[in-house]
Amino acid sequence: MLLLHGFPEFWYSWRHQLREFKNEYRVVALDLRGYGETDAPFHRENYKLDCLITDIKDILDSLGYSKCVLIGHDWGGMIAWLIAICYPEMVMKLIVINFPHPNVFTEYILRHPAQLFKSSYYYFFQIPWFPEFMFSINDFKALKHLFTSHSTGIGRKGCQLTAEDLEAYIYIFSQPGALSGPINHYRNIFSCLPLKHHMVTTPTLLLWGEKDAFMEVEMAEVTKIYVKNYFRLTILSEASHWLQQEQPNIVNKLIWTFLKEETRKKD
Repeated sequence: MLLLHGFPEFWYSWRHQLREFKNEYRVVALDLRGYGETDAPFHRENYKLDCLITDIKDILDSLGYSKCVLIGHDWGGMIAWLIAICYPEMVMKLIVINFPHPNVFTEYILRHPAQLFKSSYYYFFQIPWFPEFMFSINDFKALKHLFTSHSTGIGRKGCQLTAEDLEAYIYIFSQPGALSGPINHYRNIFSCLPLKHHMVTTPTLLLWGEKDAFMEVEMAEVTKIYVKNYFRLTILSEASHWLQQEQPNIVNKLIWTFLKEETRKKD
């Protein structure tokens, strides 16, 4: 089981799932390229989507596996979708949390001002060095706000982010240069999408927090047209963008159900 985190997170965002699934799976939660203690190349070209996809393929190979259960959240969800599209033979089952199929995202954002506004940080991140500066000033106030505010934070109706949890995030992103790699992921996105070959043929579970401050829930509902196999969408009311941390018991139960049930291709 391979777990891909989002922004601005690292492997720690999967702490509840690592404990839950370790008895039946070899569970590996990665730090994506440029995050945490991974290599962080300086140039933005090193963070193109094809590089990120190849990273995951190479990691799976290095672990000695040809297939995996692939789970991705947020930006990690984007990568998970792309792996299922480009290397369907690698993915036994696909689970994505709060990120729609990439084609849905790019088409929806162009037609719906509300989503364009919610995704405005994608454009802000295109500016050199300034986003890193804004995240780091005032003792990483912006990063703390992202995780703890009423509008965007973790714990709206579920598990709160503890002081120790928040300290773990601040420690990781306060290391020298630790913000540039993660933000560089976004600095290539407009040159990479949309996709030409976009259908997913893997059994897929899409989990969604209804009160996601960054993603319109309608995108989740449209995603099913891009999955030419078993597809299940579960929307959790009153849940936020940070679903696997905020509602871990429910998320884990839904994942178990999906993993254990027989899934068959749609007619």
